Formats: sequence, C-alpha cells, structure tokens
Amino acid sequence: MRVSSLSRLLFAMPLASVLAQTPAADLQMNAVYVCNDGLAFKVFSCASSAAMAPCELQNYKNGQAFQRGVLLHKQLADLVPARCHLQTPAEAQAHPQRGDIPRGAPTPGSAPNNAAAAAAGGQAGPGGIKVGDTVRVLIDGWGEAKVVAIRGVSFVVLLPNGIQVSKMWPYEVHRLGKLTAEDHAAGQYDIKDRVQVLINGRWAEGEVRGMNLNMYTIKVPGYRGDFDSDQVSTTPENIRISNTPPPPPPAQRAAGQAPKAGLTSCGSKYDGRWEGGLRYVFRGGNATVTEPPLGASQQYECFMGGGQILFFKAGTSAPVDYLTLLPNNDGTLQSELGPLKKMGN
Repeated sequence: MRVSSLSRLLFAMPLASVLAQTPAADLQMNAVYVCNDGLAFKVFSCASSAAMAPCELQNYKNGQAFQRGVLLHKQLADLVPARCHLQTPAEAQAHPQRGDIPRGAPTPGSAPNNAAAAAAGGQAGPGGIKVGDTVRVLIDGWGEAKVVAIRGVSFVVLLPNGIQVSKMWPYEVHRLGKLTAEDHAAGQYDIKDRVQVLINGRWAEGEVRGMNLNMYTIKVPGYRGDFDSDQVSTTPENIRISNTPPPPPPAQRAAGQAPKAGLTSCGSKYDGRWEGGLRYVFRGGNATVTEPPLGASQQYECFMGGGQILFFKAGTSAPVDYLTLLPNNDGTLQSELGPLKKMGN
C-alpha cells in the first residue's frame, strides 16, 4: 500500500499533521526491525501510541526496500518482540537495509502484502481475513465482496458487479457474520450493537444507530445533547462493547387503559373534525391526526387530565408532546400551530 493511503485511513486529519505528531514511545523510530521470516521493516512515524493510530513504515526484502506503507500501531506492537526484533549491529553489517522509497513515490515490485503485514499474519491480513474470504464492505451501505489482495490495511475486493475496489480496514471492511471481541477491540461495531460510550468522562449505556467510516452515532437514553438529541457521535476510542443485560421492554398498556392516574378517556366530548394547521378527527375516545394536504394519517388514543388533551400511540404510556391540546374559553382547542376550530361532525 502506498503512503497516500494514510490520509484515507484518517479521513479528516491531514497527512502532514499526522507525521508531525510525537512518535509512539514503545516503537523506535527510524530503527530497523528484523522478523523471523527474514523480512524487515523500519517505522518512520506513528500518529500516537493508541491501538488504532496509523504508523508509516518502510519494508525490506533481501536488504532492498520494496514497499512503503501504513499499518496500525497495535499490529506493529504485537510483532515486537513476539516475532520481530531490533536489528543488531552484526545484522546491520552483514545485511544492510538500503534504498528507502521516498514518501509518495511509486512502489516497486508486485508483492501483495508488505513485510510487517506478512509477519503479523502469514497469509492472513488484519482481523484474520484472508485472500479469497467473503467480507462485508462499505460502499453505499454494507454489501458483500470477495478479497482478492491484501496490502497492509488496504483490501482489494471484487464486487458482485465485477468491479475491483480498494477498501480500508477496519472502517470499510468487516468480517462476514457476527463481529468478534477482536473486531470490537479494533474499533468495529454494527448497527444495534449494545455499547458503552464515553461522554464527559463517564461511560454511558447506548446502542449503535449509525456509522460513517470511523464515526459512530450512539443512542443514549436520558442523554441530552445538541438540539435536545439523545444521540452522540464519536470515534471507536470512546466506545466499548457493553456486557450489561439489556433493560426489559416497557410494559404494554392495554387498549383504552389510562396511561396514568388522573387521566380519563376523551370519550365523545370532542367528536368531530377540527382544523387548524393539523387536522384532528375525534371518534369515541380515539383520534386521527393528519398533516394536510399530503401528510399521512396517524391513529392515537385520546385522554384528558390536568387541563390538557393528550394523545398516545396504542400500547404506550408516554404522550406525543407536540400533539397536546389546551381547551380555550371560546370553545377552540389550542395547538402548537394555533387554535383549532370544529369544522364538522
């Protein structure tokens, strides 16, 4: 994989600002590491020591530079000292590594995997995914594709329409089927996964509702953010899988049963068609609410109490706030959009 892929991995972070950051403390920069299979690599820079931080490196084969690319910090940290070691002075004299490829220069050779990736997983790439595996890739939503080549954290996949595209792991490539603990540790989550998200220094329970590359949208019950939303968007470093049992589903209210003490059915008190911004048609304790001229109609149960007329979806115990009405002294009903007048039976 060419170094230009680094900017694709970080999406919003410019390449120059990444390479200018402090190198990771546990990897020696500009030092050659020799692996058990005889391949070698040199780390130029890491964005940070975080597991998902990208590191720019040079790979060597038979002492010659053959590919410059990017791997995640965790991948490199797992290699040292398990399968690779710092080159000794004797090794450097006997097998000097030459010919570093300038940043952005074309990559010579046609080897599909760089040295560090090969040492990290043999024939497998990140996440244990191998050439020939069927995976899920992010195109326009998630779809299946076949892996035809792996270059560091870049997967070349064959789409069902016969087109080959390059996709970045872990954000654009997921294994087929249920994600594993290893996938979660790499920052991969699926829609409806129950997670914990870090908000203002505290972990809160939530559920994944959306994703856009390395940004996840988490629904957090009880949270109030911008525009009074109960959702927060953040990156995988602030997310972890939740082991807390899911809360029991809310009890379903029987049809016609008052949602809480002090409420009574509207009965036939307001039966008829009321107009004013929205259209309300009351019938025997129920109401059909329509947004004219083209809005869809919704059915609700109608209850009164505390000087208000409240509307509930069947089986629920929380009113639909924006539909609440207040009786006026002149016989009209006050809505958020203005007064409603009875226009017919």
